[in-house]
Amino acid sequence: MSDQFCNRTDKRLHYRLKCFITLLLLTALNLSGFLSDTQAQENDNDSSAIFLNLEQVIALALETNRSLISSGAGVESQKLSLHTAESEFDVKIRPSANAGISDSEGILGAGISLEKKFQVGTKVSVSPHIGKSEEEYSGSLGLSFEVPLLRGFGGKANLDKTERSRFSVRSAERSFYLSQVSVVLDAVSAVYDIIKQKELVRLFDSQVGRLKQHAETAKIKEKVGLASPLDIFRAEIRLKDVEDSLSSAKEALRNAGDRLKLIVAIPLERRVEVSARTEIENVRISPEEAFNIALNNRMELKQSQDEIHEAERRSDIAKHNILPQLDMVMSYERYAQDLEQSMGFNENRWSINLVSNTDIARTSEKADFQQSLITARTARLNLEAKRDEVMREVRRESASLSKSQERILIRKKQIAQAEGKLALSKIKFNHGMADNFDIIEAETELQQARVNLLSAETEYIVGTYRMRAALGTLISEN
Repeated sequence: MSDQFCNRTDKRLHYRLKCFITLLLLTALNLSGFLSDTQAQENDNDSSAIFLNLEQVIALALETNRSLISSGAGVESQKLSLHTAESEFDVKIRPSANAGISDSEGILGAGISLEKKFQVGTKVSVSPHIGKSEEEYSGSLGLSFEVPLLRGFGGKANLDKTERSRFSVRSAERSFYLSQVSVVLDAVSAVYDIIKQKELVRLFDSQVGRLKQHAETAKIKEKVGLASPLDIFRAEIRLKDVEDSLSSAKEALRNAGDRLKLIVAIPLERRVEVSARTEIENVRISPEEAFNIALNNRMELKQSQDEIHEAERRSDIAKHNILPQLDMVMSYERYAQDLEQSMGFNENRWSINLVSNTDIARTSEKADFQQSLITARTARLNLEAKRDEVMREVRRESASLSKSQERILIRKKQIAQAEGKLALSKIKFNHGMADNFDIIEAETELQQARVNLLSAETEYIVGTYRMRAALGTLISEN
C-alpha cells in the first residue's frame, strides 16, 4: 500500500516538474514576442513619413488630384470660349491701308473702321478714310446701319452663341463638381482601406505569434510526453495558413497605400500614415426626407433640368431661323475730293437698301426645328430617368447602411461567443481535458469574427460618405 502511494507521489511530482518547465519555456517565448513587437513599433516610428488625417487627405486630394486639375482646365477653357462669344458685341477697331499702282498713277490710302454690334442685331460702323492719287488727296467719313427686320432680329437670336457658351461653362462646372465628389469618395475609401488592412496585418501578426507559441508549446510537451506529434502538425499547418493571410494583408496594405498616393499625387516612394475616426455614428433619416434632399441637391438633376431649358431655347432659335432673311442697310458719307483746296468734308451721299438672300423652301431650317423638338422631348425623358436613378441610388445606399448595421451587431455577438468558446477551451486545455485543437479552432473563429467586424465597420463608415454623395451633400457647391 505504501509503495503504491509512493509511486503515485513520484508521478505527481514528475508531472508538476514537467508543467513547471513548460511554464518557464512559455514565459520565455512570450517575452521574446513582446520584445519583437516593441522593436517593430520602434521601426514604424519613421520621421520621414507623411502623417495625414482624413480631412487633410480630402483637402489634399481636391487640390492636387491630377484628374481634377484636368477637369478644372476644361472649365477654364469653356470660360475662354464664353469670353470669345461675348466679344462679338465689343467695339471692333479695324485699321486698313492700301497701296497700289496702275498704268497711269499710284494710289495710297489709309483708314480705320469702328464697328459695334448690339444684342438686338443692329450693326453700326464709322469709317474715316484718307487717300492719295497723283498729287491729289481725298477723304471721307462714312456711317452705316444694318438692321435685320426678320431673321436675326432680337436679343434671343443674337445671343445664341453666348448662351451656348454659358451652358457649356455650367456643364463643365457641374462635371468638375461631380469629379470632386468621385475623388473624395475614392480618397475616403482608400484611407479606410489602409486602416482596415493595417488592422488586419496587426491581427494576423498577433495570431502568427500565438500559433508559433502553440507550435513551440506542442514541441515541448511532446518531448515530455504531454502532447502528440498531431498537436505539432495541427499548430504548424494553421500557422502557415495565417502566415499566408498575413502576407496577403501586407500586400493589400501596400496596394491601398499606393492607391492613396496616386489620388493625392504623392510620390510612391514616400511613406504615408493616415488616421480617421472609427467610431460608428448611426445615420437616422427617413426615406421620404432622403428623397427630398437628393431631389433638391443632386447635381445630375440640376444638369438635366438645365439641358431641358437649353433644348427649349435652341428650339426657339430654330423656329426663329425659319423666318426669311430681310435686312435694311442705311449708309451716309461725308467726303471731299480735294483736301488741299477744302479742309472740310463738303460733299455727301446716302443710301437705304433692303437686302434679302433666302431659300424660299427653307427645308434645312424646318428640319432643324423638328430635330430641336425631338431633342427637347428627349431631354425631358432623360430628366425623368435621372430622377428615378437618383431615387434608386438613395434607396440602395440606405439599405446598404441598414444591412451594415445588422452585420455589425451580428459580428459583435460572434466575437462574444468566440471569446467564451476560447476561454472554455483554455480552461479545458489547462486541466488536460482537451488538446490544442480546441484552442486553435476557437482562436481562428475569434480572429475571423474580428476580421468580419472590422470589414463591416469600415464598410459602414465609407457607406455614410456614399450616402452623403447620393444625397448630394458630400461637398458644398462652389
